Amino acid sequence: MSCRGFEPVCTANEARKFFKSRGLSYDSIHEGDILILCMMLQKELKKSNKAGETSVTITLSKRVDMKKKSNGSITECYIYMNAHYFTRRECISFNRDGFIGFAGWSDQGSTNPILRAFMAWCNYLAEAGDP
Repeated sequence: MSCRGFEPVCTANEARKFFKSRGLSYDSIHEGDILILCMMLQKELKKSNKAGETSVTITLSKRVDMKKKSNGSITECYIYMNAHYFTRRECISFNRDGFIGFAGWSDQGSTNPILRAFMAWCNYLAEAGDP
């Protein structure tokens, strides 16, 4: 058992490998896909907050910074989260160099809902196929 009695979902490296294993890349991610990820993140954060998995109430920030290619696929994207003592900390970052970050500042209790949402989103994208 880990943080407050909740099992770790996976490591950040395992989530990155899962993304690739599902055949995904930045070329397969468009703005609408990021919006779906945000909805999945908010749902998981609400469940985690209610269950006490997170140490404080965390919400998704309304701000998303995104850069896209002319075909609409992302080149980089940054999704943020808030709590009573911080605003706009990293939730998920799709960095320009291809690295995907998962709330590197936080403990496992705060990353669990992020990783659950990310893995479900990867499955969703893989099952939906390219647009």
